[in-house]
Amino acid sequence: MTRRRRSTFAGHWAWPIGLALLTLFGLLSALIGEGGVWWWLSWAALAAPLLVIAHHLRRARKGRPHHARARSS
Repeated sequence: MTRRRRSTFAGHWAWPIGLALLTLFGLLSALIGEGGVWWWLSWAALAAPLLVIAHHLRRARKGRPHHARARSS
């Protein structure tokens, strides 16, 4: 009999919080930055969540959801 690990707050919310902070940085750098490197950073920061969404959509269409794991008997 195997014991399942208890889920922690950080385990569930680390990626969403990280993406939210990255998005906030992207929005603030676009608004406050004076062009140049700040706009490039804002584009990269705002594109990252879109890339994550595209990655997971592609996996879902291939029939491999993120949470699917092989069961061991």
